[in-house]
Amino acid sequence: MADNTLHIIVTGEQGRGRTFVLRKKTIRNSLLGILLLALLLSTTSLQGLRYFQENLQLQSKIATLHTQLADRDRELAALDTDRRELHHQLAEAAEKQLQLEEEKNRLAAAYEEKIAALKKEQEELLATSISRLDQRSRVIETVMDKLGVELKVEDDPDHSGGLFIAMDGKYGDKLLGRTDHYLEVLNRVPLGRPVSASISSRFGRRTDPMNKKQAFHSGIDFRSNYGDKVRATGDAVVKVSSRNKGLGNYIILDHGNGYETVFAHLSKRLVKRGDRITRGQVIGLVGNTGRSTGAHLHYELRRNGRAINPMPFFTLAGIDLNANN
Repeated sequence: MADNTLHIIVTGEQGRGRTFVLRKKTIRNSLLGILLLALLLSTTSLQGLRYFQENLQLQSKIATLHTQLADRDRELAALDTDRRELHHQLAEAAEKQLQLEEEKNRLAAAYEEKIAALKKEQEELLATSISRLDQRSRVIETVMDKLGVELKVEDDPDHSGGLFIAMDGKYGDKLLGRTDHYLEVLNRVPLGRPVSASISSRFGRRTDPMNKKQAFHSGIDFRSNYGDKVRATGDAVVKVSSRNKGLGNYIILDHGNGYETVFAHLSKRLVKRGDRITRGQVIGLVGNTGRSTGAHLHYELRRNGRAINPMPFFTLAGIDLNANN
């Protein structure tokens, strides 16, 4: 029995003591309990420490998630702002597109109106031009008829008859071509005076100024000053530019339609054979060369090699060929 108990004596300062009797089994069980309790506490502490660490990690993750969530919220807010701005821009674009469409329609209507007005104006101008061309052709035909010039123009059976004038432009083109042909022929016909001076001797029978005998004068003499400019009376090519005893310095122009003009007694010739001449071009200067009694110009008009009276050609040169009235 003594082996199963443990006596513990506790003595105080006054010498009095106190004895505690413990069973060994109880002590062993107590120690075992303490050990188990310590082990339990140790295990619990370790588990708590692990939980604490995990809690810290979770809190860190939660903080990170909160930060990420805040970033996402800001991104969403920015996207929403962009969305509203884009919606506003789309609305403005739609309004601008509508305005452009309205402006396009307005311009198209104005363009069509202007085209219609221009077309009407063109038709009126065409009608006026055709009328004037017809009048001009008739005037030129009258002039040519009086001069005895033959105009070789074929009739157009598609545009003959009464007062009707086609407005499709074809008639105008043909009429313009005919008028241009008339003018081309007329430009080669010698019209007008070669100098601005009075006539001293006319075409036909006269008393010769040198021997005082009756003679035929094949041209017209102009009383002019020495050195005055002599001009061509029609488009031509210089046939002769020479000098002889009778005519002195003289020029013959070939107008290519049976007409020739002669300019005699010149002081100076300004063109040579083969030169192309236009009406009004200066070809020489008035002089007193050859068989002459003083400074003057002898002007002669020939048709098919025969001298004719230039006076009708002087008169018809003043006719207005524009026929605008």
